[in-house]
Amino acid sequence: MTGRALIGGAVMLTLGACSSGPVQQSVTTYLDCDDLKQAVASADNGFDDLKRGGRSTRYGRIWNTNVQAFDNACSIVSASGPTYYTCSGRIEAGAGTSQLEAAASGIGQCLGPDWSSSPAEDGALAFHNAASTPTLTLKSFENDREAQMVMMRIDP
Repeated sequence: MTGRALIGGAVMLTLGACSSGPVQQSVTTYLDCDDLKQAVASADNGFDDLKRGGRSTRYGRIWNTNVQAFDNACSIVSASGPTYYTCSGRIEAGAGTSQLEAAASGIGQCLGPDWSSSPAEDGALAFHNAASTPTLTLKSFENDREAQMVMMRIDP
């Protein structure tokens, strides 16, 4: 993704956060704003209050969670760094809108005007709030079935 596309996505996020109506209705089909806000608030304690039924893998530890902010496909992961909350899935995007732009618009609507986005590594978008420490990152990727997906990650 080019810098121009990322800037365009950030502009769309800002515009999307200010709009209402059909955009908000489409956001609720894949994004649970209450759960997103709960996950962001839980970052301060390493998501401990959200963890359910953990298991160890060769890469680290993974917990299930009842807090499903995005596409009902979220978990909490502790690998070789701080524990993070992550979700991934497909988003239905309108013509001329990428899944990343659609997700960014939805995240902006949920988190509100105190949050801003900026381009991050590898074509991702990072969301920050000056009043809190968590960072939310969105990234688009192609899965093993060649379907375009969006991954959301919240780091403390």
